[in-house]
Amino acid sequence: MVDTPMLPSLAQEWREEVEQLGPIKYILNTDHLPEHVLGNLFLPGDIVAHDGTHDKMRMTPKSKEQLRKVVRQHDPEGAELLNNFEPRYPNLMLYDRLTMYLGERELEFLHLPGHTPNNVGLFLPDARVLFAGDTVVNGYRPYLGLSDIPSWITTLQAIQVMEVDIIVPGRGEPLTPDKLDPLITYLQVMQERVRELIEEGRTRDEVVSRMMPYFEEWPIDPTRRDEERNLYRQGIRRIYDRLTGNR
Repeated sequence: MVDTPMLPSLAQEWREEVEQLGPIKYILNTDHLPEHVLGNLFLPGDIVAHDGTHDKMRMTPKSKEQLRKVVRQHDPEGAELLNNFEPRYPNLMLYDRLTMYLGERELEFLHLPGHTPNNVGLFLPDARVLFAGDTVVNGYRPYLGLSDIPSWITTLQAIQVMEVDIIVPGRGEPLTPDKLDPLITYLQVMQERVRELIEEGRTRDEVVSRMMPYFEEWPIDPTRRDEERNLYRQGIRRIYDRLTGNR
């Protein structure tokens, strides 16, 4: 399995569906964010992730309670399963790549940094399919709040020359490598816009303010508008900090 859902009830539904095909042997956590790892608690199998994911999954009591509050809004019954929980951590870690075999199928777990420093994807050479996690999104605004844009662009350009026919993104419909150019362009443009404002001598808050008109460039889910604006602001602050060395 590639990632696990954040809502406990949904994780249990996934388990029932997948186990109709056979036992779950491995789970890949493509990064450490809760929407990819919380469901580990409710699914069997060894968990594969980047070495940096383990520590990033650690949560304070306050952060656990905040997460329970979010889950409770969408899955009240499932939230009861999170009382006194501790994340189920990866037990198989990689730095650059890890190759396994499931029967005759080769599984190549690849470090795909950029969206976060610890992103990992799964490449199936025989099928020429890459499960990319949120390193690739299709039709969704990329989240930049933990990003390193130069690394991200390098990763996407490397994917473009892989022997891949189909990319399964973290969000959106599957796509082909030649369709990555709009994502690369977006990352380049966002970084250049922030760079120009920094060169004008703008402060961090001024940069965020002057970047807000570009928020409307993407279709916006009206039910998530405030959340999306906050995530967008986080991304601008991240770019500013990386460009100015305030990491």
